[in-house]
Amino acid sequence: MEQNKIKYQKRIVCFLDVLGFREILTDFENDAVLSSNGGRVSQKANEFVGAFKEVVSYMDGIDCNYYLFSDNICITVDPISDRSLVKEVLFLVNNLFKKFSELGYFLRGGIDYGWMLDEKDLALGNPLATAYQIESKYAIYPRIVISEAFKDLLEEEGVDFVNLIRRKCEIYYINPFYSVVQSGDKIEYFKEYKKLLEKTIKGNQKKEQVYIKYEWLVREFNWFLGQYTKFAGLIEPDIELESDEIKRIKRLKIKIS
Repeated sequence: MEQNKIKYQKRIVCFLDVLGFREILTDFENDAVLSSNGGRVSQKANEFVGAFKEVVSYMDGIDCNYYLFSDNICITVDPISDRSLVKEVLFLVNNLFKKFSELGYFLRGGIDYGWMLDEKDLALGNPLATAYQIESKYAIYPRIVISEAFKDLLEEEGVDFVNLIRRKCEIYYINPFYSVVQSGDKIEYFKEYKKLLEKTIKGNQKKEQVYIKYEWLVREFNWFLGQYTKFAGLIEPDIELESDEIKRIKRLKIKIS
């Protein structure tokens, strides 16, 4: 009988929200066309779900669960059996952020660490409630904010709290552009992001409350370009940027008013 009871386990919990999702749902519905079997198919909705499935597929074979519901994504990870997952979950979130941005969607969210009841069809516990609260109250911009408990866990793993984890006032959050370290072509990585951000900020010039959120993200992008060109050898010890590459990356800064 005891073996059938759900047990509390230590989990990293990510709660993510897609910005402007109500409008996106309408886009999905308007995009839907009749299929051969009589149903309706939305290419945009399928791309959205496909992006989620592609990124979380990287986590297959490890102890994690993930859920996609409405405009929310929940990911839970077991860092006890494999300590490397403490850092790996940061790249998972970064890859999700980039993949969705390529489709025109941006994420914000919260991450906490603690005891959870966590099964394939069940997620229950304070870390989920805390991650949700962080997302709804503190994320504000397109960023993933971390809790004190998760910050302590990252510090134990020696995570870079200048480039990978950023701090503004009392808020700690994941650098959305740090996944460049997993990219082979650094210039192309930043060029793609520049196009996405310029398109997004231009498309929201008449929506002040939305515009200021993406303006914040552009400033983060510009900051990291400067940081990366100065300290690439420290951020990625295995690479050495040529002077021409540094100049080309610097020129990718986005002008904002």
